[in-house]
Amino acid sequence: MKKKSKLLHVVSIIIIVFGALAVISSLFSILMRDMMDASFEMLGMTPPSTVYYVWGLVLACFELAAGIIGVVYKSKKSVFITAVIYIAAILADLIYATVTSGFSVTYIISLVLPLLYLWGVYQSE
Repeated sequence: MKKKSKLLHVVSIIIIVFGALAVISSLFSILMRDMMDASFEMLGMTPPSTVYYVWGLVLACFELAAGIIGVVYKSKKSVFITAVIYIAAILADLIYATVTSGFSVTYIISLVLPLLYLWGVYQSE
């Protein structure tokens, strides 16, 4: 019998909420890109590239999908693979952010939910 842990269920719901908010935020960022680029230029900063906006939307969609897969929990293997890909995507985002704007200790906070997700998968039977 497949049984997911309560930690995985709770973290998956939190990830769904944050993922949905991130998708909405990414879509608004893409729609308001011209206005934001003008703001960056007025401040004397280089506006982010199109890849930045697309990567944000892809990462947000994958975060939402990971949360949904965690709630559904068809098999431990599929959720584990999703958790590993989710952590890899977050690490790639951290590396990109570190290269473009420098390292910040607060970047480590973005690893908390993916690691709790992975721990919830580990606790599941």
